[in-house]
Amino acid sequence: MKIFCYFIEPASYTLDIARNIHDKKRINYCFVRSTTLASSDSRSKKTFLDKLSFFKKIMFIFSQFRKNNFIIINGYNNYPFVITFLLNFFFSNKIFIAIDSDTQLSFPKNLLKRFVKWLYLSVIFRSEYVLGFAGGNYSHKDLFRYYGMTEDRIFLMPMMVDNSKFHQEDKLFPNRFTFLYVGRLVKHKNVEKLIQEFNKNFQRKDAVLKIIGSGDEEYYLSNKYSSDKVLFLGKLFNNDLTYEFKNASCFVCPSDFEPWGLVINEALSSGLPVITTSVVGANNDLVKDKDTGMIALDMNEFGDRMLELYDDFDLLMRFSKNASDLMKNSWNYGLYEKGLDESIDKVVKELGYLDKY
Repeated sequence: MKIFCYFIEPASYTLDIARNIHDKKRINYCFVRSTTLASSDSRSKKTFLDKLSFFKKIMFIFSQFRKNNFIIINGYNNYPFVITFLLNFFFSNKIFIAIDSDTQLSFPKNLLKRFVKWLYLSVIFRSEYVLGFAGGNYSHKDLFRYYGMTEDRIFLMPMMVDNSKFHQEDKLFPNRFTFLYVGRLVKHKNVEKLIQEFNKNFQRKDAVLKIIGSGDEEYYLSNKYSSDKVLFLGKLFNNDLTYEFKNASCFVCPSDFEPWGLVINEALSSGLPVITTSVVGANNDLVKDKDTGMIALDMNEFGDRMLELYDDFDLLMRFSKNASDLMKNSWNYGLYEKGLDESIDKVVKELGYLDKY
């Protein structure tokens, strides 16, 4: 049986998954686009669809459809998925298509958009040849269930980073309590309210807030709030980034919208307790009832949780150990490989093959 995967972009975490899982299993893959917002040192020799002409894009997708029995696609609203789904609909020789998604179940406020989404996803998810690869066990699986996918076609394909890059066996905390934010500086990340809560609560305390990243609000935020306690470090990659994770006290994620939030994985792998807002997709699998951090319902409560963790070193240590243990022993590449193998076993059985590869 032959398997192919369409990754959206060569982000660092994607390349790590490809190297640690797909290459070992001899699963071939390409990238829909060659640029990425996430850090990457890609020198991949794989195909980048955005570098092909329109005709060559179509022919490439058609070729993969004819050559493979199982195609995995990141997302369900991009042209490789739409074309592959339509080919599978019209051709008699069926293949299986897996949708790899970090999207939580949510409903557009606009009634027309809600109906269009329901119609589109219901058609796709009810197809017996479409599988759902959910990034998490809860709202991410609910997305597939709600629009009609049967339980036997839904698999956990955990949102994943290379934990080994961040893990430290014995976490050491800095002398000065360090809150760390890593991400884009855009409106929905809610960084301004984070800074305001920090300034309100920590002006007279031995604490610092480090902000790593860039974006539309970078100039505005740094001009207005930069100080000896609020430090803007810009974009950091590779060893420079892991250094900051390993030398912080607590990771903060104040987003108004976050389908998953892989920085949560990176923080927990580094032994950092996390404070998140309730909309962060990673919460249910990595924070809630895991004793690895705190979830705040609003930014006032967010500030209170920051103070609580600052004032309670025993709690900080407990969260830190649980965070490191969770990522090392549970939410790791072994879990990812298990979900992938289960889906492959299903396809092998359905298609009547004797071999996985």
